[in-house]
Amino acid sequence: MAATILRHRTARDRLRGEEAEDLRRLIAERPGLPERARSEIIAAIDRETASDARWTFVMLSPSQNRAVLSWLLEHSTRPRKAVELWALLFEHLRRDTGEIALTRDELAAEVGVAAEDVSRLMHELASIGAIIVHREKVAGMQGRGRAVYFMNPNVATNLAGAARDRA
Repeated sequence: MAATILRHRTARDRLRGEEAEDLRRLIAERPGLPERARSEIIAAIDRETASDARWTFVMLSPSQNRAVLSWLLEHSTRPRKAVELWALLFEHLRRDTGEIALTRDELAAEVGVAAEDVSRLMHELASIGAIIVHREKVAGMQGRGRAVYFMNPNVATNLAGAARDRA
């Protein structure tokens, strides 16, 4: 019989995980909460629970990932930073929606480039179908609105089974 390695979880650890799930459910179901605030709170809860579990899974199509990396290395205006940004996106996916839970400014700070460079690189990723960009109107802001980024579920997803197929 093979040995099984288990991670000891105290009662406090289990309670904390249950509280996080309850909080996540309450936030997801709360009517009237601005969608951006909901997304940021759920992403923070997901990051915390993922760090407790020490491992998160994203189903990634190897051939799609290779195609994205090859395209970035060959065609991007900033190939090295584009690849670094692509890798960063996977660390900040919302498990339930595929939304990239960092703003353009936060992505820029993480990668060490200007926000305008992130816009350009994300536009490159969108142009090849690696990500999807939605515009969210912001009160008092002129123009098309704030960009909200989503991973294309044909490239990578946290969804499983029928949910993945529907996406």
